[in-house]
Amino acid sequence: MGWLIVCFDLPVVDKEDMKMANDFRKDLLKLGYSMLQNSIYVRPCVAYDKTEEYVKTIKYIAPCTGQVHVFYLTDKQWSNSICIEKPNYNKSKYRKKAGENAEKQMTFW
Repeated sequence: MGWLIVCFDLPVVDKEDMKMANDFRKDLLKLGYSMLQNSIYVRPCVAYDKTEEYVKTIKYIAPCTGQVHVFYLTDKQWSNSICIEKPNYNKSKYRKKAGENAEKQMTFW
């Protein structure tokens, strides 16, 4: 078990750029990713072998401008990560706790 992390830097100079960036974010959510930060999305990944399939999908939905990076972390590496969140942090409505749906996905496999 591991985690797929998608980080991106997309231009938002005009309305068309903004629409492409927002559509990409919405597509990631539809694919089961959770928003970690505004341009960082994560999802559980059953095995490293599945990353090729996920990366193909990311390449397909990625906007034609900007940069998109995809990383794979093992569950052990993910568990070593540290999140520092201040009490008055106002979470985005799109942000779910990473791994919130992981149990359902694992049941499927």
